[in-house]
Amino acid sequence: MIFRNKREDIIDYIPGVKAIKPTDLPSYLQSDDTNMVVNRIIKRAFKEELEPETSTSLQKYHSIYAIGPIFSPGFTNTFVSTSLWSESNCTDWLDAKPHGSVLYVSFGSYAHTNKETIVEIARGLMVSEVNFIWVLRPDIVSSEESDYLPIGYEDNIKDRGLIVPWCCQTAVISHPAVGGFLTHCGWNSIMESIWCSVPFICFPLLTDQFTNRKLVVDDWKIGISLRDEGSISRDEVAEKVKFLMKGKEAEEMKQRIKKIKKELEDGLAINGSSQVNFTKFMGDLESILQLNHIAK
Repeated sequence: MIFRNKREDIIDYIPGVKAIKPTDLPSYLQSDDTNMVVNRIIKRAFKEELEPETSTSLQKYHSIYAIGPIFSPGFTNTFVSTSLWSESNCTDWLDAKPHGSVLYVSFGSYAHTNKETIVEIARGLMVSEVNFIWVLRPDIVSSEESDYLPIGYEDNIKDRGLIVPWCCQTAVISHPAVGGFLTHCGWNSIMESIWCSVPFICFPLLTDQFTNRKLVVDDWKIGISLRDEGSISRDEVAEKVKFLMKGKEAEEMKQRIKKIKKELEDGLAINGSSQVNFTKFMGDLESILQLNHIAK
């Protein structure tokens, strides 16, 4: 996606929002085309527990009721299919790997990229010598082109890498063998990975993923960016993968993730922010309906 007329100033004047670069804004706020369906849908998404300053500032102008996260605390024990893709079972493969040794790679069910990027990631994963599971959808590049891995690649990675067209993500990232997640930064993926205390390598592709990347890397410091600038390269992929999976900083990230997970747990607890906000919403709604009834 190419954005024209990009602004370069730091945006530091929005109440409740920390300073942010234009390139960290959601893609629909960078694009000249504001009428795309995906843009109109994403604009409706909000969250509270992890951004209390923003929520507090918004309350000065309009009543909001932030409820979330929207999964149950036991979601990792109930693996429900979230798409129509046929899921590969990765459990036996993961069971044979050491604790925290596997990098999970997935760019979700919708985002697309190009063949050159896939090849560089593939080469980088191979050079890193790290175990990995890579969810590679048949349409990740395009529905017309499916042969985008280097010739003989799967033979070269053998037992160290497992490539599947789709899998149950929660079953994989909750497995003890998984120690990192190379992700497109979809919000569900971020929430699920935080819940499982798995740190990130961030590679946003569209919509809110750029802003989600900023939260993960700059604000919460529980992940790193895959690409610092320019085109992606296999050397940078290998470097970042080894940094996350083998560096001492990864353990520090995991400790920070546990603190954020505690905030999510508090939000979902009895009398937590989700329950309190929902109860307040229902009470305010009943009051408005009663007033409208009296007015009639």
